[in-house]
Amino acid sequence: MKQSPRFSKFFQAFLVGGALTTTTTVLPIHPAQSRTEGVTFTDSPKVVLDEAWQLVNQYYVDNSFNHNDWQAVRQDLLKSSYASKEQAYTALRAALKRLQDPYTRFMDPEQFTSLTTQTSGELSGIGIRLEMNKVTKLLTIVDPIPGSPSAKAGIKSGDEILAIDGKTTRLMDVQTASSMIRGKVGTPVTLRINRAGSKSFDVAIKRELIELSTVTYTTKQENNQKIGYIRLSEFSAHAASQIRNAIQDLGKKQVSAYILDLRGNPGDC
Repeated sequence: MKQSPRFSKFFQAFLVGGALTTTTTVLPIHPAQSRTEGVTFTDSPKVVLDEAWQLVNQYYVDNSFNHNDWQAVRQDLLKSSYASKEQAYTALRAALKRLQDPYTRFMDPEQFTSLTTQTSGELSGIGIRLEMNKVTKLLTIVDPIPGSPSAKAGIKSGDEILAIDGKTTRLMDVQTASSMIRGKVGTPVTLRINRAGSKSFDVAIKRELIELSTVTYTTKQENNQKIGYIRLSEFSAHAASQIRNAIQDLGKKQVSAYILDLRGNPGDC
C-alpha cells in the first residue's frame, strides 16, 4: 500500500521484532487506515498511536500481550490529548514497554534515518568520522575516509570543526553535526576548520554518495602458516561484497586459512 507523502516524515518506522521473526522487521505505518469509533484522525499525532496499536494487535504472537489488556491500552492512548508528536511518541513507547519485549519498539524519524543509513552501508556526505574531544569539548575529525570528498579537500585527522555552514558547533553534539553535514548528493557544505599551527579557515566540500566500509583485513603468521584475518565490524548492504573482495585479495597472498572476527558486531538489526 502506498503511504501518503504528507505523513512520510511524521511516521517513519514501527518495529516488531523477535515476536514475529528472528530478524527485526520494519513495518510501515499507513495513516489513511487510522480510525476508531467511526472517526478518522487527520493531521493528528493520534494517527501514529492507532496505527502502532493495530500493528501490534495484528502481528504480535503472544495473544495475551504479556498479560496486558491491549484493548484498554488503545483506549488510554486515544483518549489523551497530545500537544505535539513528541508527546505521542513518549506515550507510545510507554505503552510498548508494557510488553517487556526488547525487540518490539518504535523509532522516530531521526532514529529511523540513522538505522537505515547504518544498514544500507552508504550515506550522502563528505566521508569523515567525528568525535567529541573530551578535553577541548570540540568536534574533532577522527579521520577522513580514503578517497572521499573530505580527503580530496585536504581534511586531516585532528582537524576541529568550529562551524557548519556558518553555524557554530559549540555545544553541538556529534549526532546533530553529522545530520547537518549529510545532505543531498552534489550539494556543498562549508566547514570552518581549526588546525594546529594555522589560522582557522573555511572549506567548501561537495557531498557524494559514500560507501561505508565495515570490513578490514590483513595477514597474520601463526605456526609457520599465513592466516587471512578478516574483521567485520557491522553487517550492512555492502558487507557481503566487501568480505568477498577481502577473501579474493587474501587468496592472492596464498593464505592457508581464514579467521572471521565478529567480536562486537551488533548483528543484523
